[in-house]
Amino acid sequence: MNATMDAKKMRVMLWRMFGGAVVGGVASLLFFKFVGEPNMDLKNPSVLVAAGCGVVYLLIGLMVAFGVAAPKTGAHFLNVEDAEELREERPKLRTSALATILIGIFLLALAMAGNAISNEIALAIAALCLLAVVAVTVAGAKQYDELTWQLTREASAYGFYATLVFFGGWAALAHLGFVAWVSPLAFVALLIALQLLTAFIAVGKRGMLMPR
Repeated sequence: MNATMDAKKMRVMLWRMFGGAVVGGVASLLFFKFVGEPNMDLKNPSVLVAAGCGVVYLLIGLMVAFGVAAPKTGAHFLNVEDAEELREERPKLRTSALATILIGIFLLALAMAGNAISNEIALAIAALCLLAVVAVTVAGAKQYDELTWQLTREASAYGFYATLVFFGGWAALAHLGFVAWVSPLAFVALLIALQLLTAFIAVGKRGMLMPR
């Protein structure tokens, strides 16, 4: 019985991953075709990395926000037991979705700087997004339970060590003249990407990525 249930959960997880990859891929292609190419220097690897990371954050935030707004539909593609769980977790998920969307906008504004928008406007948008992320996160922290705090601490610790190894190692090699140092834009984008990756690692270690 357990083997059957595990196999069913694995199929559900794979289908969700496939569906998410298809939706994400199509959305990204449309974004880069109609928004990216006219407004960004996508031939610049740093801009491409920042834009790609920004799109990922924006899509994740929008999907969670949609799931919270429409729990019955959201329960089919978000990893929850049912629509009622989404309703119960709405305050916490709303905060996470908004912060994620703001980070996506932050990266996209930087990617568009000097092309679609001026550096001054990009700076204003980026600063407002960062301030809003801090404000939203601080306000939303009141909704965190013990498990959420524990996951946050673990993800932060993993993020610190990943940053130390990845960027510390890169900086050491650059200092010794073996590689070129990363551009400021790529540094910001990769730093944020590492945080997302380590958050998934923290959640996955507790088995919370498996279908409910």
